Amino acid sequence: MDILGLDKIKHLDENSRVEVTGLEMIRRETVNITGLDCIRHADASDLPGMSAFAVKLIGLVSQAKELDTEYKEFGAEHHQYEFNPVIPLSQVRDFEHRHHIRLPQGYVDFLTQVGNGGAGPGYGIYSLEQTETECYYDHKNSFCPYTEVKNQPDFYTLPYTSEGKEPMVNSLLSPQYWDSWYNELQRIASVGDGTAYDRMYSEAYNGLIQIIDEGCCTGYMLVCSGDLSGEIVFFRHELEMPQPVNMTFEDFIINHFKSIIHKYE
Repeated sequence: MDILGLDKIKHLDENSRVEVTGLEMIRRETVNITGLDCIRHADASDLPGMSAFAVKLIGLVSQAKELDTEYKEFGAEHHQYEFNPVIPLSQVRDFEHRHHIRLPQGYVDFLTQVGNGGAGPGYGIYSLEQTETECYYDHKNSFCPYTEVKNQPDFYTLPYTSEGKEPMVNSLLSPQYWDSWYNELQRIASVGDGTAYDRMYSEAYNGLIQIIDEGCCTGYMLVCSGDLSGEIVFFRHELEMPQPVNMTFEDFIINHFKSIIHKYE
């Protein structure tokens, strides 16, 4: 195992004890390596308990950081190819319980084994706290003119899953269906029915959480229910139809860093 950082672990004998918690910390006696002073080359056998996705992502981000030393990639200067410390699974389950949602396993692995947000497309991947307080925030303040939701954090006003309802964003969603939804939303707004407006709005984004900000009122959401569960969709704040990218969260993030490495190699 080759550890990249200000120092490296050259050799581990049988008496050595290594504690590994995702990307958060690797310790050996007085050696303490944190953040993205990270695992350069490793496989799942080197890091018991970590998914193959987590191990691969950590290695790719390390390579991308080595190559993009001037942070030329969009958003890289913001996240600098670093991850926040990981969070315990109990914190993830508490989030799911509050919002009546089940997060896809790949995203859970990211939060608990790689980092609670950090390096990623755009300005990076949200922490779970950012997802909770900022998800849909711009949407609501732009398009929900009613006091019960305006300028309120999402966890007060907008559950992420409407229980018993299938997600509107699914493999069968068409531009025609979305346009009919939008026209009805505008009709309801014109008559001032705030309760119906808010219900329609929340149902349209049922089962979605925003995890990436691309700037200019765009970003990516993770689908957490229905037949697209685990996949990524691109969205605009202008209430345009979310566009599937036809990749899971894991593939989307891995491909992003592979493209950076290919670009700078």
